[in-house]
Amino acid sequence: MTKLSPLIRSAKPITSLSPSALQSHLIAASSSRPLPLHLPDLVSSWPALDTWRLEDGLKVLRDSIGENRSVEVELGKRGRGYLHKDWQRVWMPFGLFLDAFILNLIPSSSSPSLLPLAYLAQSDILDTSPSLLETIPALPHFLVGKEKSLYRRTLWLGPRGSWTPFHKDPYHGIYSQIIGKKTFHILPPEARHHLDISALPRHTNTSQIPLPVSRIFSPTSLSPFSSKDDLDDLSDLPPDTVASTRVELERAFELPGACQVDVNAGESVLIPEGWWHAAEGVEGAGVGVNAWFR
Repeated sequence: MTKLSPLIRSAKPITSLSPSALQSHLIAASSSRPLPLHLPDLVSSWPALDTWRLEDGLKVLRDSIGENRSVEVELGKRGRGYLHKDWQRVWMPFGLFLDAFILNLIPSSSSPSLLPLAYLAQSDILDTSPSLLETIPALPHFLVGKEKSLYRRTLWLGPRGSWTPFHKDPYHGIYSQIIGKKTFHILPPEARHHLDISALPRHTNTSQIPLPVSRIFSPTSLSPFSSKDDLDDLSDLPPDTVASTRVELERAFELPGACQVDVNAGESVLIPEGWWHAAEGVEGAGVGVNAWFR
């Protein structure tokens, strides 16, 4: 994704990062804080980069997880996050999820822009799929936190437009893209004052900004609607939502360390503990895995 504003800086890519170098990065910055890192080659040896393929209908995932196994997916309006009123979690067979929402093998008479988006987000299904774990082996980098502990690994699988709103985690995280491309926008902890954080007890780590960063900074978002799809896109929001949110995000991206990271297949991003981050799936369906460690 092209940078959406001159204010949005790209994170510096760091190649050949050893576990000890990552540990030094996390520890040396403890007096202040570690910064996000773009890691282009951290998982370049993972077999999944060759064996997980859209061209064969994600056969490796189907065979390992099971065609009829029920999985919990996020289902909601395109371009909205999990705080939206129409968002819900539903269970469906894994094969149906792939065919209907990832591979588009099930015909529909509705316009794609009107169909709900389904996203298999932060799924723990890897824990019960040993054969999949063999294709994404845990890295020693996951054990360099203060507690030397790998907390959790999760699978993320969604179509273009899959979006996770700004939120923060209580652990360091390394996200790696296997298929497709995902763009992360990352902000330091003090950016919370610009993010309209939810007061709901379950979501005090999540921003109420209702749109992806790309939509906020889209050339059409501050001008008259150019198509019916654009009108549908924003019709459920107050008229000044985009303009007011853009002002706050511009201020947030001026903060030290704020950045954008475009994560292509085979690349990773380090998100330090407590940093706000939002993620958007771009350029087709995407598959990635995450590791939280402490």
